[in-house]
Amino acid sequence: MTAGHPDKILHNGKLLTVDAEFSIAEAIAISEGRITAVGSNTEILDLSGPETTHIDLEGRTVIPGLIDNHMHYMRGASRWRFEARIDGITSRKEALKIIGQKVVEAEPGQWVFVLGGWSEQQFADAPGGFTTEELDTIAPVNPLFIQKSYSRAYMNSLAQQELAEAGDSNSRGGGRQTNSQRSSNRSQGSSNRSQGGRSQSGRNSSGRSGGARAIINQATTFVPHRSAEQRVEDVAFFNSILNSHGLTTVYDVGRSTDGNFDPVKKLADQGRLTLRTFHSLRYRADNPVEVNEAITFIQSSKPRLNNDWFGLIGIGEHTYNPLHDSSMRVSLYDDDVWNQFQKIALYAAEGGWHIHEHAMQDSTASRILDIAEIINENHSMKDLRWTIAHCDLISKESIARAKKLGLTIAIHNKTAKPAKDDRDSPPVSWIQDSGIVWGLGSDSTVVSTINPFHSLWWVVSGKVFPNTESIRNPISRQAALTAHTRNNAFLLFKEKDLGSIEVGKWADIVILDRDYMSVAVDEIRNIKPIKTFVRGEIVYTSDD
Repeated sequence: MTAGHPDKILHNGKLLTVDAEFSIAEAIAISEGRITAVGSNTEILDLSGPETTHIDLEGRTVIPGLIDNHMHYMRGASRWRFEARIDGITSRKEALKIIGQKVVEAEPGQWVFVLGGWSEQQFADAPGGFTTEELDTIAPVNPLFIQKSYSRAYMNSLAQQELAEAGDSNSRGGGRQTNSQRSSNRSQGSSNRSQGGRSQSGRNSSGRSGGARAIINQATTFVPHRSAEQRVEDVAFFNSILNSHGLTTVYDVGRSTDGNFDPVKKLADQGRLTLRTFHSLRYRADNPVEVNEAITFIQSSKPRLNNDWFGLIGIGEHTYNPLHDSSMRVSLYDDDVWNQFQKIALYAAEGGWHIHEHAMQDSTASRILDIAEIINENHSMKDLRWTIAHCDLISKESIARAKKLGLTIAIHNKTAKPAKDDRDSPPVSWIQDSGIVWGLGSDSTVVSTINPFHSLWWVVSGKVFPNTESIRNPISRQAALTAHTRNNAFLLFKEKDLGSIEVGKWADIVILDRDYMSVAVDEIRNIKPIKTFVRGEIVYTSDD
């Protein structure tokens, strides 16, 4: 490339820079993967050299690459190839068609899954779960298992039969595994079918509460075992799906049982990563003995050990596993549980560790803040940037306390949950109006839809699928996009390199098929990327 001239110029567009002023530009210049200039068409085109590549945006809207601050990424990568996905599909007929097509593509007898990302009320034409009869109709020769979050499971007769037979085998002493054996095998994508829990039969074939969780755990052991080489290709495939939704960076806050990161490392070594993939520290802490083991592990590790593509950031989303509340019920934990959490948190703070902690109830968030205030006396929270995640029922008081301390907030997609009481859950307008730094994520792939434009639509429209009010006080398009880009970069300690279209940052950008800022609010959920760039290179282009 001629010295002083950019490698690429993208011009004649509407670039939502998402800088501090949310300014709009027409063109950008890119060299060696970074943005070198942002401005008008004339200003940027004047920088051209004889070898500069020009891309005419034809008036299209461009946004920074979207960042998901809370995803169960490795879990999704290990299963996506074997799933049909009905995220955001508002027609029951269409959902069954999508599932049926996946069945057609499968070999006879091969299991077909839908492992989350949807809810029974999203179908405008016929709300409700799936019956055994209709699933038998579309999958007569394949076991078909459909998971709704962790609360229900729907399956056809073949799936019920295979799960029942597996359960009977276990009850006869068929080799139930220990926790450590099961964890090891699951982390390698094992198809060992020894976990317990029998399926429920009947017209609706639905499992609930703990029974549903047992059925789900058992069914997912039928996901095929994958070799090391296949796992690499599964991750590359999943990355391409995420790129197609405009995602360029994710934060995996999952568990060791979701699978190790060897495939991501392999892709990085091969120069094939198309998604910046960061993760939390993987350890197990279910009791005081394991807490001591976890502390030893934390002390022997280093926080924020990553590069521009991949690596470790912090701890979470469950610093101490028994501390795991729900928005559906009040969860009060005794002092022993909180003491174990505080013990880990204190050692983590001494080592400079960021914590990203699950807290749906305000009582949980408030107690976390109590501990943060104690630790802040010797270890600055403004430096540690703890994040309180979910925040479904957080109070104004807790938001103000978090802001004062220098904590951040992460909100996760609730596009399958209508309003049930006299307040918004989560209270996004309170959070936005407080001035605290907060980010928007998905909590996908099981709990919610993976598509970030569904999340943007949710907080801007205040609706859940198909078109039901959920948030009475939604936020602006500008605030929502900032939360899914620049603010998330701050949550991940990447604000110098990611999150906005500004000089010096990596050229992670997305060209959209329509204007995010001017389309009807309900069209936001239908926005699709035309092209996604990471480091100035195209990693996804649509077929249109």
